Amino acid sequence: MGHDKETDFRAALEEGAEKYPNTPFILATPMHPTVILPLSIMDEIKNLPEDILSLRQHHYTIFLGQYTGFGEPCDQLDVAIRSDLTRHLEQNLETFHEEVVYAFDKYVGECKEWTERPLYDTVLGIVCLLSSRAFVGLPLSRDEEWIHVSTRYALDGGHEAHSLSPYPRFIRPLLAPFMLRRLKRYRAIARRLLQPVLDKIVEDMKNGQTKNKKAGGDLMRYILNHYNDEPVMEHLARDQLNASFAAMHTTTICITQTMFDMAARPEYIAPLREELASIMETDGALDGRLHKQSMVKLAKMDSVVRESQRTNPPGLVSMLRRITARKGLTLSTGHHIPYGTVVGFSAHEVTRKYPNFEKYDGFRFANLRKEPGQATRHQLVATGPDQISFGHGTHGCPGRFFAASEIKVVMAHLLQHYDIKLLDGAKRPGNVHAGATVSPANDKILFRKRVD
Repeated sequence: MGHDKETDFRAALEEGAEKYPNTPFILATPMHPTVILPLSIMDEIKNLPEDILSLRQHHYTIFLGQYTGFGEPCDQLDVAIRSDLTRHLEQNLETFHEEVVYAFDKYVGECKEWTERPLYDTVLGIVCLLSSRAFVGLPLSRDEEWIHVSTRYALDGGHEAHSLSPYPRFIRPLLAPFMLRRLKRYRAIARRLLQPVLDKIVEDMKNGQTKNKKAGGDLMRYILNHYNDEPVMEHLARDQLNASFAAMHTTTICITQTMFDMAARPEYIAPLREELASIMETDGALDGRLHKQSMVKLAKMDSVVRESQRTNPPGLVSMLRRITARKGLTLSTGHHIPYGTVVGFSAHEVTRKYPNFEKYDGFRFANLRKEPGQATRHQLVATGPDQISFGHGTHGCPGRFFAASEIKVVMAHLLQHYDIKLLDGAKRPGNVHAGATVSPANDKILFRKRVD
């Protein structure tokens, strides 16, 4: 379906789903074709191990990992995110709350009157500060050089890898040192900036101090705890940059889409503020800081974010994996997928499975959660056949709980302290499509500080 020069694969995915609802079909994505699997076989795919289906090998191949380092094994980082970062959500919340005021002051500003801000860039700055505070801690998290490196690493690294990929394999080793200069420079800067952080953590550990005195910087400690040998700074820098790669832009996209929807549909703002105020009063969060138990109760906020993600998914295809089983993979449909083939599911088709799918209904999932036995199924962090933006099964994104907490802290601060609206006469900004990738436009919206 489609062709590799298309900028928007929605029509091709819809045609494929109509013609082949229960069998695989090929989507002509750039760089390589992708086999789109029928949603009906998701259960047999969702828990297959890395030696059969691999995300890491997919990234290693498309990003030319032998030259860029993308897709290289990062076992310590993987364990730290799956186990430590998720287990310490209360600690992450403390970190986010300490940083969110500074982040909004820096990137949104006082805004006594209605003030224009480019939304994506503004949110990216906020997310970078919050994520970096959790990952590397103060003072590095606010260092302008670190902010630049951690936000540009993924974008520029991806561009440089794609610029190298059209060249024949035999010539890539000769071109890589020249075409991947920014990537190498970012890593060198990261190593230099992270060295004092590592030295401080090692010194603290020798003195029996296992926690930072200030909130934040915990991911570095978690990663270090999983090294059996002396950690190599090159690997630690890679891990931190990869964490930024995974966290910042996906979270930024989600928040940006949600804010666009709220600015375009102001009728949702008052109910969201009422819910937030009620829960904060009930849970004793009079200091304006959400507790861990409060997060689950924010059903309307959770629903609005998930509905924005449903109507504007970050990708039209999800659960992308490369077949790593040498014998290939035979499906229950009878089809055999050869070794090395990239497969995935149509996230676009999943978004169309709901009643009135073409309509934005901010409280769609909050209402579904009221039904018997459905209290947890329709949360933002829940994965399943009806929500695959975060993957599903063993392929589910391990950082989604961290991301959801960060998103809600940002949204709560916005609701408490700012009004937003679209520019006069403007419509809800659209998206930028690049094949199966979907990003929000960097359109401006208006911010104004609320007066207590």
